[in-house]
Amino acid sequence: MNSDGVDGKRVRDVLRKRGDVLAALSAGRLDKRGLVDTVGVSRSTVDRAIADLTEAGLVRQVGGRFEPTHAGQLALETHNGYREVTDTLGAAEPLLASIPDDAPISTEILDGGTVTYADPSLPEAALTEVLSRLPEAETLRGFAPVVKTNYASMLEDAVFDEGLSVEIIVTAATLDSLKRSTAARAGVADFFAADNVEVFVTDEELPYALWLLNGPSMEHAGITVHEGGAVVGVLSNDRPEAVANYHEQYESIRERATTLDTDALTG
Repeated sequence: MNSDGVDGKRVRDVLRKRGDVLAALSAGRLDKRGLVDTVGVSRSTVDRAIADLTEAGLVRQVGGRFEPTHAGQLALETHNGYREVTDTLGAAEPLLASIPDDAPISTEILDGGTVTYADPSLPEAALTEVLSRLPEAETLRGFAPVVKTNYASMLEDAVFDEGLSVEIIVTAATLDSLKRSTAARAGVADFFAADNVEVFVTDEELPYALWLLNGPSMEHAGITVHEGGAVVGVLSNDRPEAVANYHEQYESIRERATTLDTDALTG
């Protein structure tokens, strides 16, 4: 038994060069002719790929055909996960550039995430995904550095007609701005005063808007990034690990926030 293992760099190099062949074998055993047809490469390329994958301990031969080893299956899963995270990272780069460097964004949030950018001519359209999920949700919790009257109007039907329970944290600075604007104050006062809406206030700076949607058969979470008060885009996720990360962020702010007096907007 060889107990020396295989150098990790070697495994990474083989996956980078031969990942397509390993992926084809993960769907079922194939001989070299089958690999030529499935992957669409020459026989000489298949020969080299099988040699590299076998040497790295990722593939074995069984009765004239080839299949991934246990290590090969795990390597492929790791490789695919890495590609998915880096794909999301690349797509989200302009979004990440608009938030503070110390914002708690991790690979858990990026893995399996969906990035949606705002159209400058219709920036609120970036919120379509989360709004489309409201009928499935029973609760919406989150925090927001920006509160606009049209945000409240987007939620009114779900709150007043469908009974959506809302818990939202706003900044003290945002609350002060609402108090100074008669139009803005009027636009959110009824919404904030609804029986199934609970509002909290924090003195902390919020790096983005965050939401958590929960329903009998769904969990969805994400962030909306603003710049200069305008929507830049949205990063959202359904994965339990990502939702749990967002939940921790929310609870961290929530435990230090205070309940808003419903008369505060008119006081």
